[in-house]
Amino acid sequence: MNKNLSEQSDWDELLDFITDRQLTPILGKEMYKFKQDDLLIPVDEYLSQQMLGQYHISDQQELTLTQAVNYLVNEKKVKTMDIIRKLKLMLREINFEFPLLTQFLSITDLNYYVNTAVYNNVLENNLSAIRKQAATSINFSINEPFSDADDLDKLKAPFVFNVFGSLLNTVDPALSEEDMLEYTGHFKERIKNSANIINALKNKNLLFLGCAFPDWMVRFILRLLSNEPMHDWGSKRTIIVVNDMSDVKKKQYEFLKNYDVVTYEGNTKDFVEELTTRWKQKNPASVKNKMVFLSYTVKDKEAVENLKKAIEGISNVTCWYDNREIVPGDDFKTEIAKNIKSADLFIPLISANSLLHKDGYVQLEWFTADNVNTFRKIDGNTSKYLMPVVIDDTNPYDNNVPKYFSELSIGKVPAGNPGQEFINQIRETLNLS
Repeated sequence: MNKNLSEQSDWDELLDFITDRQLTPILGKEMYKFKQDDLLIPVDEYLSQQMLGQYHISDQQELTLTQAVNYLVNEKKVKTMDIIRKLKLMLREINFEFPLLTQFLSITDLNYYVNTAVYNNVLENNLSAIRKQAATSINFSINEPFSDADDLDKLKAPFVFNVFGSLLNTVDPALSEEDMLEYTGHFKERIKNSANIINALKNKNLLFLGCAFPDWMVRFILRLLSNEPMHDWGSKRTIIVVNDMSDVKKKQYEFLKNYDVVTYEGNTKDFVEELTTRWKQKNPASVKNKMVFLSYTVKDKEAVENLKKAIEGISNVTCWYDNREIVPGDDFKTEIAKNIKSADLFIPLISANSLLHKDGYVQLEWFTADNVNTFRKIDGNTSKYLMPVVIDDTNPYDNNVPKYFSELSIGKVPAGNPGQEFINQIRETLNLS
């Protein structure tokens, strides 16, 4: 019979698995939600709606991506390769914040992941940005060769195994339910020479996180990826299953009652927040200090000092701003540029004073930060970097405000005194919530 993850001892055991590198996270589409206003939107839902819109279909908006592909192929007779081509273009344009995924990836004791979503660039780009080194990956394929992973206990860089292929990097990603069924049929034979990947699935504890598959497929996927009969679950290792609330979850958990598996009553977001909070409490040294660059003009010094004091009230955050008197011959550009580049967040203080001189030092800082933000995006770093604020009565969308700021959401921090909502927003942006 299964058990519910709730007791302190259960969390302690899970944290020990992570510390000892004895846990393999298997990530599903519920982990891929981007922030839109105050909502978390599944990227699966976004891609589905975008794809249906490409074919002017407006009466099927509730379909998942898999269901949308099934509908287009079977009902509208659209060629699969045309769908893949359009989805590739959409994926390359994705530049959203994924707070839930970012929070989970901050657990640095986890260094390898099994990914069940075909939009793997979301995971790999965020992983590379957070860990400050490029993630390596291997894509399962029925038709293309693929290699084994390196020894997962000796990894030097984060690793991802994309179990249903990759939209961007394989010719046969599993998009439809039929594709997924074909993958399950070929998986055991194709994976037999990948000893290190098999080890991660067969000999480690498994965390199925946000893996919401079609009801008929759930048991196939769980059995396939665990690489052992389900009646053996729990005898040598722990299997944990976490999903969002849905009819699929109810049916899945009802089925799992017959097996020795650990489930979680809350949703995926609750679980990730609880786990990361507990892990950070256990590993305080792993929580790196974050640096916020405050860009202001000297006439707004009181405002910037107010803002600095408020932001540094957040643990593990320091603010940097240039508070020196600039004299002829100072090589201030190099030092300031280095600090702008290394900052985790850049906050320009927009005011009548800062807009007065378009050729001033503060304008140079803003221009530099915009360039840094552009290169971060090119490198696949989708985390928010620019957070402009207005500190006086200036219209945030005044023609004198640089376009690269006016295109963003501009906050209001009167005289540099932020409200709690703004502070919470910084915490979330810096993954400190």
